[in-house]
Amino acid sequence: MAKVQQILKFIFKEKAQGDLSQKLNIQMRMMMKGLNIKGILEGSVADTPALLVQLDEIAKEFEVDLTKMKTI
Repeated sequence: MAKVQQILKFIFKEKAQGDLSQKLNIQMRMMMKGLNIKGILEGSVADTPALLVQLDEIAKEFEVDLTKMKTI
């Protein structure tokens, strides 16, 4: 799984905590920031340094600590 996919799924898990409406709300907010959520989840968006920085900034905005994320 790509790093951006892992980060995105971790943000959803931490912030939505299983609530589908919260997850959709988070997805919408991310899309409004210019993220291609569908492309990331499908794996058609490549890991780029700019995208990783953008996801890191979004995680901070959503108060999600990415250091808690376990890497595979």
